[in-house]
Amino acid sequence: FVCRNAGNQCGDTVAGTVDYALNHLGIKLVVVMGHQGCGAVKAARLPVELIMKEPPKLRKLLLDMKDSLAYCEDTLANIMDANARDRESVIANALAQVKKVVSEQNVLEKVTKGDVLVVAAFYEITSGIVDFIELPTLSAFRASSKPLPSIKAA
Repeated sequence: FVCRNAGNQCGDTVAGTVDYALNHLGIKLVVVMGHQGCGAVKAARLPVELIMKEPPKLRKLLLDMKDSLAYCEDTLANIMDANARDRESVIANALAQVKKVVSEQNVLEKVTKGDVLVVAAFYEITSGIVDFIELPTLSAFRASSKPLPSIKAA
């Protein structure tokens, strides 16, 4: 079962789709998979002034994504290699979206019981390799005001 959108954003439609998959299809694994060269993540890291020039729905998507990446923006800005920065940005976004998925009450209950696993992954298009990202403990993903842990600069 696949639910795709620009930047893997977890909004009401995606959350409803995940609920359907969990409750009616019995899925046991949710993968939030970012990919190499993700244009949506790159666009979300642009200055707000440029994002504000986009059509309203795209603007909202990019601003929401920018907000999701705010927890690690200083770290990302300090990565000098553009490819490494892009990769880490996509991984950071996937982790942020995993946090959103797990913060949904239905998902959180199933994850807490061990019935469902929610993971982040990075797909390297050029090689076909998928890297699964080690996640912080479940408590880091509970709905709270705590930011996600910072990623380390390469």
